[in-house]
Amino acid sequence: MEENFEEKNEEIKEEVVENQTTVVDEKGFVVENKPVETPNKEEVKPTCENGCAKVHWIIEGVLAAAVIALFILHFAGGNKKATVVQKPVEVGTGEVVFINIDSVNENYEMIKILKDTLEAEQQKQELVFANRQKALENKAANFERNYSSGSLTPQQAQYAQQSLQEESARLQKDYSSFLEDFQARYAAALEQMADSLNAAARRVNANYNASYIFTYQNGGQLLYADPAHDITVEVLDELNKSFKKKK
Repeated sequence: MEENFEEKNEEIKEEVVENQTTVVDEKGFVVENKPVETPNKEEVKPTCENGCAKVHWIIEGVLAAAVIALFILHFAGGNKKATVVQKPVEVGTGEVVFINIDSVNENYEMIKILKDTLEAEQQKQELVFANRQKALENKAANFERNYSSGSLTPQQAQYAQQSLQEESARLQKDYSSFLEDFQARYAAALEQMADSLNAAARRVNANYNASYIFTYQNGGQLLYADPAHDITVEVLDELNKSFKKKK
């Protein structure tokens, strides 16, 4: 008994149960329960620093190459947006068919209309911003002449300079807004055309039950495509037929 009692005396006096510390005496009776104190964790709020990018704009030639090039890059590079793969009704034959994107870009009526519309919009906005830029340059030149001749008071010179700076900032902001809106409309049109191409290809493939449909460009990585497996003409017929129905 004494040996057991001594062994009990050597046991730990505190037991932790459900976030409480239980203090017991030598005979094993509970003396008191103390809550376990847990340190408060300070919330760490993430901070974000926003950088300011200097707006650069160029009036002539900004969109000319993009109007045509983006069609090719978009279709040739593939639509990066994730698409839902539908489970085929029947197993494919393992056949591979091809679509020539160059031919689609040249003969799809929707692309022709979009290109004409974008080019017209580009020319219109180039003229508008070129005239505004020219007017601003004339004002700046006039200010330099008056300032150099001493015909302006310090207050007038300061006001004129501030006015030129504000007008220049507005011009840059307006042009930046135009580009942002233009690119958004263009991206939406490209996505619509990509969806149309995918839908037309699936409809045509109903006659082939091919397992793979590839797009290719002349001069691209594909060196040879068997004409017997080229479904470009059929896909174009589907595209233009569907587009005419929506007009």
